[in-house]
Amino acid sequence: MFHGILVPLDGSPLAEAILPDVLELAAQQGAEVVLLRVALAHAWPGVELTEAQVHAVEEAERYLADVERRLADRGIRVSCAVRYGRAAEEILDHARTSGIDLIAMSTHGRSGIGRVLLGSVAERVLPEAPVPVFLRRAAGPAPAWTRGEAQEARPPVRTHWAASAGQPIGHILCPVDFSRTSTAAMAQAGMLAQRFGADLTVLHVVYDPLDVTCLHIPHPPQEQLRDELIREAERTLQAQVSRRLRSLPRAKTAVALGSPFREIIRYAQEHQVDLIVMGTQGLSGLNHLIMGSTAERVVRMAPCPVLTIRAV
Repeated sequence: MFHGILVPLDGSPLAEAILPDVLELAAQQGAEVVLLRVALAHAWPGVELTEAQVHAVEEAERYLADVERRLADRGIRVSCAVRYGRAAEEILDHARTSGIDLIAMSTHGRSGIGRVLLGSVAERVLPEAPVPVFLRRAAGPAPAWTRGEAQEARPPVRTHWAASAGQPIGHILCPVDFSRTSTAAMAQAGMLAQRFGADLTVLHVVYDPLDVTCLHIPHPPQEQLRDELIREAERTLQAQVSRRLRSLPRAKTAVALGSPFREIIRYAQEHQVDLIVMGTQGLSGLNHLIMGSTAERVVRMAPCPVLTIRAV
């Protein structure tokens, strides 16, 4: 499935929080891991820019060599690359030209005005990535094992790819909206579920017409419409799952009512989901700034990693 995994690192503990996931995924898939560090020099007064650039690249090479050694010691095929420039642009270019088929990285999970003003490299990569993107919302320090300490010390979040011995992923959630992109995400989720022997839940969220019309008092025609929408969604969802996931007897369906990203997060939290696989529309420019995307909102709040499949 995945043969080459690109892992952008910036030297921070939060960026390294993705490494346990990458280790488990690479071991399961037999994939090569490509560690990428993007260097960018900021010359101080009296310091030659060229000298600063050389220093930045050399520091990046030393850092990646250390991470490469630790991953190789665990039997992972790993290589390194250093590029110079702006992080998001260089990550995307490397993904397009190096033959990798998955990007795995941490995101800081910013929200509100901090996200609008600062964003994150991951959120800039997500809308334009040419391959699926595996994102973990980082929290706390880097895993202690990456510093050469005991493996038991982990970030204060669940270990998602290694939930238990022999069962790295126990439950996959695949939200769909019946678009072509979500159909591709369903296929990817099905392959992962088959690979890991995991349960798969395909979820569709129906907008509540009472919320859309701002009618928050009992209104029989609107309530009838809501019930009809739910029944139609259940029929359509069951038909798609039966047709596209017929080889997965453990696949099940669920329909929720409300705001899509809130219901996805709620379902993941209440049902101990280990991985969310979903499509993203790849919005950019002003549309992205104003609207964002359901996938990006899920990434910022998800209790587990999110694998996104971009629209093509």
